[in-house]
Amino acid sequence: MKTFRRALFIRSTAIVLTCASVSLIIVSGCTTDDEPAELDNVPPPTARSGVKPYSGEESFQNRCAVCHGQQADGTATGPPLVNRLYEIGHHPNFSFHNAVNKGVIAHHWNFGDMPPIPNVKPAEINAIICHVRDLQRAEGIAAGEPC
Repeated sequence: MKTFRRALFIRSTAIVLTCASVSLIIVSGCTTDDEPAELDNVPPPTARSGVKPYSGEESFQNRCAVCHGQQADGTATGPPLVNRLYEIGHHPNFSFHNAVNKGVIAHHWNFGDMPPIPNVKPAEINAIICHVRDLQRAEGIAAGEPC
């Protein structure tokens, strides 16, 4: 009987440790490159650069709203981004870059995995992030100054 209980304890501990490790890897936004620190610093185009600045709202509507809702409040196919799970302390801006560029394995919701979204420039992603953070701020979720 002691052998059975010990084996059950070891097996249960291994399962818990495996789940915790996988969760940490997923939540940490683990990546093989060192891009995240740089991605938060990509400036949006300005009038001086001769490039039309991206509209975060327009880009969000064109690229994200079909799954995440017109006001980032979610749909039947994608989660709401105006939610405490996506506040900057839990999902920093680089995690949005990773989601767009690499996709996301579902870990908070049951909507399935998010595929990568091709051909989105870092400055456009930053504009989208600013729009989402503004929507969060309006609901008392995001802190700090507007973009």
